[in-house]
Amino acid sequence: MFREYPDLMSVDDVQSALGIGRSTAYRLVRRGDIRHLRIGRAIKIPRRYLVEYVEAACYNGEVATKSPSRR
Repeated sequence: MFREYPDLMSVDDVQSALGIGRSTAYRLVRRGDIRHLRIGRAIKIPRRYLVEYVEAACYNGEVATKSPSRR
């Protein structure tokens, strides 16, 4: 999963990988939903942390962004 991305990702990489907006990506990181590292002022996300987030969201039935259901 996400093998085409580097092992140590930026928030922009996470945004691209999940197909979400910049604000949403930073919100997920800031809230701690996606674990991350701070290297100086830079935020870095090991790819395995992103995989953990996606797997947890799938198993818990959570949704990363709230959108109206299409029922």
